[in-house]
Amino acid sequence: MRTLTAGEWYLLFTCVHCKRRQVLFPDLSRGKSEVHATYTVDCPECGGRGSYDSESLERYRHPETGGSTLG
Repeated sequence: MRTLTAGEWYLLFTCVHCKRRQVLFPDLSRGKSEVHATYTVDCPECGGRGSYDSESLERYRHPETGGSTLG
């Protein structure tokens, strides 16, 4: 599990193998820019490799209060 910062934006993917949501990286545009790339990554939970693009990525803003992880 990765520790997230309250109020910050992230790009997430849902692993095609284990179906768990994972953080790809912080979204420095704070949810405003378009994604024009495909990212091939290994899931930190199951190790399965997948490719994710603008159709499969999700923007997420971590709540100001509440839990500190995404799992």
